[in-house]
Amino acid sequence: MERKTGYLASIFNVPPLIFRFQFNPEMLSDKKSFRYRPANSFGRWEFDQASAGSGFVGTLSGLWKDVKEIGSLLVATKPLEPEEGDHRTIALDFQLDATRPGPMDGDTHYNGSIDPDLAVLRSFMYPAWDLVDVGKLVFSGFKDVPCWNKPPECSLVYGNISLACVMTDLNIKITAFKDDGAPQRAEVSLTLKEQTYSASPIVDYITRTIDVAKSYDRKGFGGDVVAVTPVVSTIAKLFE
Repeated sequence: MERKTGYLASIFNVPPLIFRFQFNPEMLSDKKSFRYRPANSFGRWEFDQASAGSGFVGTLSGLWKDVKEIGSLLVATKPLEPEEGDHRTIALDFQLDATRPGPMDGDTHYNGSIDPDLAVLRSFMYPAWDLVDVGKLVFSGFKDVPCWNKPPECSLVYGNISLACVMTDLNIKITAFKDDGAPQRAEVSLTLKEQTYSASPIVDYITRTIDVAKSYDRKGFGGDVVAVTPVVSTIAKLFE
């Protein structure tokens, strides 16, 4: 199988930024959080929602809600309601080494230098113009200068991860120097946060749903369904 690598890129930046990982990261952390708040009430010790339900389905749905309210009352703890999601966060640790070409570098890595790598990485943390900004500048006859106040967004492509994001932290630790003082080896840590104002969440939803469907194709899946269905699993335990 042909080896594939990962990228950090901002194609529409001026100039375009494309960082190719020299080696696989030593660590990749993928974090997603969601905030919940306590509900205003516990519910009631009665089947009021079942009584208010219309038809068989409505009554059954109301009954299930009443049962869940009783659960909150039994432990005297308000149920949680979803409030807002936090941004998906990717943390990466990786190395750069001017003395060793990466698997896709050929015979040498930038002729024995990591300066180009560091320049691209640092450019994700400093304000820049994109093609739209330059277009506005040109069509205005170089009169309306766009604001120079935001770093470029970037795209992370690694394995099954394809994410539009912004770089919020960059830490470069130079661990070896050449005789002229140029960096020879470096350890890099960076943090990326998902940019939801993009098509990336749509693509991720589609690919994630496909992979979830693939998870059903395993031996014993029918037994798994029974084991995790509350009513069915409870009845099954009574006859064990």
